[in-house]
Amino acid sequence: MDKAHKELKKYIEKAQNILVVSHRGPDMDAFCSILLVKEFLNIYHPEKSVIAKAKKLPSFNIPRMHDITVVDSIQKGDEDLIIIVDAADIDLVCEEGDGLVDTSTDIVVIDHHKTERNIHNVVINENRSSAAEQVIVSFREILGKKFKLTKEIAELGQYGISSDTGRFLYETADADTFRLYADLFEYSPLDLEKITYKVNKFPRESIDVMVELLNRIIFENDMVYTYITIDDTKRWGDSDVGEAITFFKNNYLRYIQGVHWGFVLEPSTKQKNTWYATFRAAKGYQRVDKIAEDLGGGGHMYASGAKIVYSEPKTFDQVLTDVLNVIKKHTSN
Repeated sequence: MDKAHKELKKYIEKAQNILVVSHRGPDMDAFCSILLVKEFLNIYHPEKSVIAKAKKLPSFNIPRMHDITVVDSIQKGDEDLIIIVDAADIDLVCEEGDGLVDTSTDIVVIDHHKTERNIHNVVINENRSSAAEQVIVSFREILGKKFKLTKEIAELGQYGISSDTGRFLYETADADTFRLYADLFEYSPLDLEKITYKVNKFPRESIDVMVELLNRIIFENDMVYTYITIDDTKRWGDSDVGEAITFFKNNYLRYIQGVHWGFVLEPSTKQKNTWYATFRAAKGYQRVDKIAEDLGGGGHMYASGAKIVYSEPKTFDQVLTDVLNVIKKHTSN
């Protein structure tokens, strides 16, 4: 067992009240990794109080989803350990008004994104395909011979891995990923086509937002970008806008003829002077992780994002110029 996993085990063993959280606007991998941690802790440490919190539930039924406590804001409680999954630090979990951002409680991270951040007590990140894979591998490591699969763990692992690898199309899936997935599938098989169908569905209310995103598309050589405004979020609401952006970036950005990569730009409705840029690229074309890192973010080679924070208000054109200037630095020959 390596040093990081020994430290993770030590923090878990000494804690009595554990809070499990993930990044804002959790995707399927975030939900699954939250629930996997809670499931492992409930099984192997039933004497501990384990609470999983998020601001919404998954859009379709997955095992143990109602074990997540839905909250309007994530505040400090009596937790003596916080486990963050699928995100590198507490700033990616909290929004303005979330008191947890100022916590002094011990924090451990189980993540899989490529990032230079390492600011918490323990960071487990072996650059695996998904947080779900990393959680299962990490608990297998610290539990040793005690480790056993359950139906819930096997199915949550399949949902998390398949959604974050794009049905194994992304470069993040390696031989270890396939071996683990085979074990999970053998224990409690899920139809991969049904998983994809469920994960890719979005609400009808997001259709109008999707139309706007398509209408606003701007082409620059093999790159495309589009955007959302504050007025859009006031008109349609955060949830509908978020669902539309998620579907758009995963299913449109890289799939327009002549286009290989691009980004979506949107303002935060929760934090002042804050914008989000989300990048996607076809494999073998533009690396977007370095662009995102220069903007203060990170992620995978072909799927990355950045939270851009300003000290004063900026117009959309000003933010777009800043993003395009960073892009130019990475694409100029």
